[in-house]
Amino acid sequence: MNNLKKILFAGLYFAFGICVWNSQLLTSQAEDITPPGYHVYTTTEHEVIDTWYGIAKGTYLESGIVGLVDAGKAKVNISGTTNAHSICDKVKVAVYLDESTNGGSSFGTIGSYYYTETNTTSCYGSKSNIAVTSGRWYMVRGVHTVTEGSTTETTTTQTYAMKAS
Repeated sequence: MNNLKKILFAGLYFAFGICVWNSQLLTSQAEDITPPGYHVYTTTEHEVIDTWYGIAKGTYLESGIVGLVDAGKAKVNISGTTNAHSICDKVKVAVYLDESTNGGSSFGTIGSYYYTETNTTSCYGSKSNIAVTSGRWYMVRGVHTVTEGSTTETTTTQTYAMKAS
């Protein structure tokens, strides 16, 4: 009787393993890619920008840009753009405004902005005159996504930190 229990449990473990393996095959049919590229950072007294350029030929995702502008009197403007090489099913940009309350040592997200376009090559979104705390440090992060069929390509951008006036 003891051997029968061992054989039964071994069979159940084997069947469970096959079920887990098969479920992984079913969920991995969509292709999610992070294409190679490089960043160009622009910093002025009142503006910080991160531009990412894709370097792989034949991919969908061409570039991604996020920017943060000091709009004066404890206000900032944020923007984000995602560009594709050709018309794609969906082009998205998510822009996150981060604030540091400890002089730039660590940041937390205080605002999230999402923009989506369909059947196009570009998606742009911006938000102006966002109220912030004067003297604190701010930066913007972006997530750029292009989807064509079952292929999704994604990259991220992040500006340098800037002190709000």
